[in-house]
Amino acid sequence: MEHVPVDVEARQIVRWLLAEQRTKTFDLLLNVTRSFEPTELSAAEEGQMGDEERQELSEINEVGLLEVMPRKEPSRWILRIRVIDDIGPRMPDDEPVPTEDEEIDLETFNEEFIVADRGYVEVSAEAQDRAADGELGRLIEAIVTNSHKPNN
Repeated sequence: MEHVPVDVEARQIVRWLLAEQRTKTFDLLLNVTRSFEPTELSAAEEGQMGDEERQELSEINEVGLLEVMPRKEPSRWILRIRVIDDIGPRMPDDEPVPTEDEEIDLETFNEEFIVADRGYVEVSAEAQDRAADGELGRLIEAIVTNSHKPNN
């Protein structure tokens, strides 16, 4: 798979996908999940704590992931939005965070990650070959122009 540059805001992509779910012009497959990742405390946070606190605490990121693929051949190309939100430190006796990815719908992803405007947002894409790159380019053009007409 080759990396394809995407210069479109996540908000615009999600807004277009929400409208696309109603029109169903493009035959797209969406995979939308939320997960939690433990990370290390920042140096600034560690400097403000004692040794015992530092050993007990961990930082948690909430990660929203939206993957858009062609339904008929999902491995041809993928358009991905990944949002990483630092939700803060956790103590060992805090309620455990889920270890498995949780499937969510596009509306939930939009409300919790895009509209809420939280965290670091990364938009990326990959295509299997030049033909797939062309298909992906047509989808991105439809998103940019807010069109729901396939231009095959």
